[in-house]
Amino acid sequence: MSVGYLGFVLLLWFPGVLHAHNETQNCTASSPSGGYVVPEQKTYLHETTLTYACDNGFKPAVEGWWATSICQNGKWSPKPQCIDEKACVPLTIPNGNYDASTNGWYGERDKIRVKCDEGYKHKDRDTTAQCINGTWSSVPICERSTESCGDPPKIPHAVIIGKGYQEVFAASSKLQYNCKDGYSAEGAETKEIFCISGNWTEGLTCSKLAIY
Repeated sequence: MSVGYLGFVLLLWFPGVLHAHNETQNCTASSPSGGYVVPEQKTYLHETTLTYACDNGFKPAVEGWWATSICQNGKWSPKPQCIDEKACVPLTIPNGNYDASTNGWYGERDKIRVKCDEGYKHKDRDTTAQCINGTWSSVPICERSTESCGDPPKIPHAVIIGKGYQEVFAASSKLQYNCKDGYSAEGAETKEIFCISGNWTEGLTCSKLAIY
């Protein structure tokens, strides 16, 4: 018996196997503690969106006084959750980051310490924020350093190797160019440039190799 025929026979015997593999899972009811959902049902179909809000003294674990969640193959995303109204939801820091909370929110008086991305620095040297009465105090700002550099110069017939694209590079950054096949950087295969005081040093020129 051929393999193809055997597979056909198995599908005739167990027609539900293929169907079960492609079937999505529904979600069960998920009213958050201290809150309520709309619409309120026992089960929800895959990709159903529900809206929830919280009772007095609580708020959603996301921005706003109401929130939404989507059923994704048996799980709610994000999970409907009501937290103390004096707690804080995570911050978005442009060009910066900080250690994420394990439970997705921060309690009263909790502090975070922000680290700026490469090429950026803290404005007014402010590095921390504290959760006070449901809002963040003195949110740090990461601004571009005057010593950093922007896009490195584009050189014909060359690429930058060993480093992915960035909009900003920190002071003292070093980048290495490589000429494409058939071209030479003044007799060398690679050449480096450096970020000094906000400017890139002069780059190489890739010249076509002479054919004799």
